[in-house]
Amino acid sequence: MHGLYLFIMSENFGSTNTMINPKKIVKQLIFFAKREFREKRPYSVMVLRMKNEKIISEGGPLKILSMSQASPIYYLVVVNYAHHFRLYYYSKEGVSLGAQNLELDESAIHKLHKLTVVEYRFPKQK
Repeated sequence: MHGLYLFIMSENFGSTNTMINPKKIVKQLIFFAKREFREKRPYSVMVLRMKNEKIISEGGPLKILSMSQASPIYYLVVVNYAHHFRLYYYSKEGVSLGAQNLELDESAIHKLHKLTVVEYRFPKQK
């Protein structure tokens, strides 16, 4: 009986599994985005994931070597108001890294769409 108790205790407290589930983080960010939309009534709210930047890419059609680098900002929540955008920055673990109000022009919006992948958009476009 005593050996079983130690096994259960070591299983619960000695766990080295610190893997973060990205689906849970995205769900939390979507919940935050819906709350922002409901409370502040902007035109739209988007949850975006940053793409990795390619540093080196060697080879022809079949890549022999490809290295990429992830930025510290992994998720963005973009709130679109009438005259400005509010950007909330999040790390890969879902920790808030701050927020900023920006006035974005068409070229900056195009560059933002090039560097990100849309995880969620509210209201949904038809």
